Amino acid sequence: MTSMKKIVAPALAMIISLTFNISTPSANMYEEAQINVNSLNVRSENNLNSNIITKVNSGQKYLILKEQEGWYKIKLNSSQEGWISSQYSTKKQAIGVIKGNNVNVRSSNTTVSDSIANLNIGNEVRILDKNEDWYKVQMNDKQIGYIYYNLIDIKRDNMNVTRGSSDKLSKLYEVASSKLGSKYVGGHEGPDTFDCSGFTRYVYKTGAGIDIPHNSTAQSGVGTTVSKDQLRLGDLVFFHTLGSSTINHVGMYIGNGNFIHASSGGHNVITSSLSEGYYQERYVTARRVIN
Repeated sequence: MTSMKKIVAPALAMIISLTFNISTPSANMYEEAQINVNSLNVRSENNLNSNIITKVNSGQKYLILKEQEGWYKIKLNSSQEGWISSQYSTKKQAIGVIKGNNVNVRSSNTTVSDSIANLNIGNEVRILDKNEDWYKVQMNDKQIGYIYYNLIDIKRDNMNVTRGSSDKLSKLYEVASSKLGSKYVGGHEGPDTFDCSGFTRYVYKTGAGIDIPHNSTAQSGVGTTVSKDQLRLGDLVFFHTLGSSTINHVGMYIGNGNFIHASSGGHNVITSSLSEGYYQERYVTARRVIN
């Protein structure tokens, strides 16, 4: 019996070891790959024979979703993922940017836990983990706490703007969010009722002192074009809706794949997603007015 136990014990240990090593290795979701070469192929699978779906360039950063056999699976934008060879990038910790004012940093991932700090729009934290609907973060003073997921955005390189621009973007968000629930009325541009281009015109004029046209098609010609995967707070996003083949709707990007707009269908100023449903299918382009 004793000899049988000596045989079974190592065998059982080996089975347990194999069981725990069968699963595909995964990365910390809040690490990023910073690209070190120009024109690096992004492939559909983690091998050199798979299709090239796009290319990325030196200095760009992408969230790492998975690590496997010398490859990183990265998040290109809200709806696209791909694989890159890990030897051509450097792994870095992801940074989060606060999206509102007086945001509570709590001692644990619940609203009834103590608030250990308050942060404002534009403040940055290190993203350590995500637990259900909460980010675990480290602040500049090294304190660790939790922030509700909807109040933080993962920083992209293109969010590195000057202090003056950052202040304007913060003000845009403040003005736009203060109008949530306001009524949609065609031809109106505030302060209490809006159509889509009237809303974005009001937000830019009030929040940044910038005068843009009261027309969605005309607004699509201001500023500079920005790709969907490089959107940041304040960018104007454009759509063709109601069967139109031309641009006839506009909103303002606010982070996390969402935008704020005066919706004729919703009859109010609301927030909607760019990454699913109606507006994902009707998205046309985006413009950056504040660099």
